[in-house]
Amino acid sequence: MRVKTIMNEFLVFDLETQRSAQEVGGWNNIAEMKMSVGVIWDSTQNSFFTYYENDVIDLIRHLQSGPTVIGYNHIGFDYAVLAGYYDEGNDRDLFLKKMNHLDNLDLLSDLKDRIGKRIKLDTVARPTLKIGKSADGLMALKWYKEYLQGDEEKLQKIADYCKQDVAVTKDVYLYGIKNGEIIYEDRELGIKKVPVDWADAVVDNSVEDSVQLSF
Repeated sequence: MRVKTIMNEFLVFDLETQRSAQEVGGWNNIAEMKMSVGVIWDSTQNSFFTYYENDVIDLIRHLQSGPTVIGYNHIGFDYAVLAGYYDEGNDRDLFLKKMNHLDNLDLLSDLKDRIGKRIKLDTVARPTLKIGKSADGLMALKWYKEYLQGDEEKLQKIADYCKQDVAVTKDVYLYGIKNGEIIYEDRELGIKKVPVDWADAVVDNSVEDSVQLSF
């Protein structure tokens, strides 16, 4: 199913977790990772909004306000993390079904469909925008542990990192809108271009039942 998107009305979303897959017993337990920080960029207000774990319901309401949610593996991973704040079973299933029925454009899923493999955001951002991620998920996990040990400034570092990821995702999306293509670095073939039609449609992933894994 393809749904028309309004270019100047969209949300860009990302979150960081408290625990790694290894710490929760594997990728089948994404819901147990819990959120440390979530960030939304809202085009209707031209602003970033930062949410901490105590604000997770407000973050979810913001996402559900629409109109379109843009992310990089947010359907397969970030939504699965948020599902952990609902009771296991039907409540989680209903939550995921509702989120999957939003107007979503998951850039990772879209690019995978086009080139046949999953590529990291940094692999797209550096050649496309000449700028990359400011850190990585493992560093964010380390900062969260240091925050729990009393270094409160580390929570702000996580928020800043997450905000940078959201900004990069937004700019990759807008580059694709403007140019009809993005650039990525293939390990074997080098720098490659791939056409995108993000100006015309968002992908409805509600037909996907499996939870994809994050990098």
